[in-house]
Amino acid sequence: MPKRINLGPCAAIHHEGHPERYAVLLPGMVYPTRAPVLWFAREAALGVGYSALEVLGEPVEHSDQLGWERDCAQRAIAEAGSASVVVIGKSLASLLAGEISERNLPAAWLTPPLTEPSMIDALTRVRSPTLLLGGTADPMWKSDAIPENPALEVVELADVDHGLQVAGDPIASLDALRQMTEALTAWLRRIPS
Repeated sequence: MPKRINLGPCAAIHHEGHPERYAVLLPGMVYPTRAPVLWFAREAALGVGYSALEVLGEPVEHSDQLGWERDCAQRAIAEAGSASVVVIGKSLASLLAGEISERNLPAAWLTPPLTEPSMIDALTRVRSPTLLLGGTADPMWKSDAIPENPALEVVELADVDHGLQVAGDPIASLDALRQMTEALTAWLRRIPS
């Protein structure tokens, strides 16, 4: 049974799975973990045996959006204790890529802002397995900006926007969610325990 926990300035939902493997889910700027992309990302993690800590709230509600996201990420990772942790974040959360990699944690960044120089710089330096997933209709997805780095795995979905949707086509949008879920599930299965 999912349980709400307090992480100081953040709240999270704990979904029980394997006690030694945790997925920490981080929201986007105006994209909560209860929205479809992160909902199915959580389900993918639970489906391969991870416990999940789903950070609640949206950064847009705070004056220092990235600072709030960073604080919540640090607290959720600490809450996992000595367990192996994988971080899964949407958009704004991916700007923490450098910091997450410095902790030697694998990460899946969904719709990362590849228009941000700090994002590209962080991707150049990551050494832990890192999944980047985005769509060709997203103005922030610039696949030609992704650096050559053997730690990176890239999944690009045709005609999919920043919400991982196909504008005006709910059936195609559901297919995009399926593709994202399959790619994330396969990537999680390859992460060493």
